Amino acid sequence: MMWSAPGRLTSTLHLPAFNDSITVFGKGKSKPIRSRLHCSPSRAMETNDDTSKAKASSFDDFLCKKPYSPPSWASHLKPIPSHVFSLAHLPTPIHKWNLPNLPQNTEVWLKRDDLSGMQLSGNKVRKLEFLLAEAVAQGADCIITIGGIQSNHCRSTAVAAKYLNLDSHLILRTSKLLVDKDPGLTGNLLVERFVGAHIHLISKEEYGKIGSVALTNVLKEQLLKQGRRPYVIPVGGSNSLGTW
Repeated sequence: MMWSAPGRLTSTLHLPAFNDSITVFGKGKSKPIRSRLHCSPSRAMETNDDTSKAKASSFDDFLCKKPYSPPSWASHLKPIPSHVFSLAHLPTPIHKWNLPNLPQNTEVWLKRDDLSGMQLSGNKVRKLEFLLAEAVAQGADCIITIGGIQSNHCRSTAVAAKYLNLDSHLILRTSKLLVDKDPGLTGNLLVERFVGAHIHLISKEEYGKIGSVALTNVLKEQLLKQGRRPYVIPVGGSNSLGTW
């Protein structure tokens, strides 16, 4: 049983929508919402002059499409992506962590990808810079992805899609007892619904039977029939392109 986007989905199953942004996937129609949110980046913490300069440059490039050049150690891999979108505030700093009782001559340093941009869920945005560049290059007008009910990847996808003026469709896995209920505004759901994501709920049992690939393909085919141009991002954005 799955909740489907308002006015976006038709299938053999039918169930009334609970509100304007969520329905049960494959179970009916509701009035579509086409909200638009204009987001402005906020400055992240800066640690030194070099990082400050890099950060300033990253803000200047924010939401820009730019050519991609791989690091030398990866230059032999194929195919090399041609472009990325600047969605993250990079480079993120590396901080020393002064833990007690460390072995002699041992230091612990943290790569602070939590400072890449709060709405975009840390390291998740690194994959999306490549994936959404391809989506835009292919002429997509909406993004489909899939994950757990509190998926950080799905949250970051919804926000990044909104930055680029694309609709987002999130297939979220939840418990059988909650699949017919409004999921509320807890945690990542608050952000997703704030940016106008279309949320489709499915039970863990049905998710296990059908699988993520089949579920995203079903939604993709239904959106294509409605004249949309969807781009599918797999679970976690984990594919050959996202790996870059």
